[in-house]
Amino acid sequence: MRELPAIRREINEVDEQMRALFLKRMSLALEVAHAKAETNDSVYKPDREAEIIEQRTAGMDGEIRLKYTALLQSMIRASREYQYSEQLREEPARFPLHPAGSALDPKTVYYQGVPGAYQELAARALFPQCEPVNVPTWEQVFRSVRDGAADVGVVPVENTTAGTVSEVYDLLLEYGLCINRSYIRKISHCLAAVPGARLADIQSVCSHPHALPQCHAFIAAHNLEAIEVANTAIAAQNVRDKGDRRLAAICSREAAERYGLHILEEGINDLKHNETRFIAVSRMLTSQPEDNRIEIAFHIPNVAGSLNTVLDTIAHYGIDMTSIYSRPLKDSPWCYVFYLDFTGNMRDHAVQSLLYQLHEELPYIKVIGSYQVSDATEE
Repeated sequence: MRELPAIRREINEVDEQMRALFLKRMSLALEVAHAKAETNDSVYKPDREAEIIEQRTAGMDGEIRLKYTALLQSMIRASREYQYSEQLREEPARFPLHPAGSALDPKTVYYQGVPGAYQELAARALFPQCEPVNVPTWEQVFRSVRDGAADVGVVPVENTTAGTVSEVYDLLLEYGLCINRSYIRKISHCLAAVPGARLADIQSVCSHPHALPQCHAFIAAHNLEAIEVANTAIAAQNVRDKGDRRLAAICSREAAERYGLHILEEGINDLKHNETRFIAVSRMLTSQPEDNRIEIAFHIPNVAGSLNTVLDTIAHYGIDMTSIYSRPLKDSPWCYVFYLDFTGNMRDHAVQSLLYQLHEELPYIKVIGSYQVSDATEE
């Protein structure tokens, strides 16, 4: 048996040969990119790629064949990425998106709920020059923006305790709106009741379906009946209107004060680092120099490894994926739309190359947002 150092020296020699051959292969890929650009031919040729892999791996044993197949697939994918990047560098007009460069300057901003809701607070923080208008449902927010009654809608999309707001993601695609701004607010829930009520009097508590699980431990410890209502501020309004000392609301301090309620307990949420991310949606896709987050929605072919291929492609461009979320496709059982966030700006060449490639290779993709995410959280 040979000594390990001798084996390693030979591996190094093989690696040097592979490096030289890889550089030559990528140089040839550039020639292919230019040739295809001249004839307006597609970069992605799945049938040809399958044929190449079948030919190159013929006669190999099972395990080694799998490993070599993975190596070939990786090299072919790198070649495609290089071609997309080169074509876009030579001809920027190939980029399929045309976001507006002007900043959002709304005159009308809608939110769901009643005054005092966390969504109103977010709307005021995002657009202090506007007087927010409330409507009963999220769908009415989206419909109002789509139809032009409102310039912008402010809605929640994610909470660190309760998770993603699925309905909002569904409405984003259904109404064809885009995310332009993002705002993260620390959520500190209060237990509020009519003046004169004591904690010992409370038997039931009402709030939004996402706020109730955020306070599960408190509700369980006091053996309270949980009642869902459309909004935390609506919960406060209901408690005031009913005047029942046995009923309390889980809401913000601002909502409790607005509706004349007495705060029995503060900070009752299970996790003290409880935060909600709100977004501003409009009819227009924008891209500002300070934007550092992009969100896309896409479908994938029903082929093994399709999702992994998309995620690998993002990683190969040196782009950091920050979240991924799926929702069922309506009228298509067991098929899904994926929502994916990643860091970057649509003016960056790597981001443009990635989006160009995904646009060419996926059956459906839509950029649904470009916005800035700040590390700061407002109290």
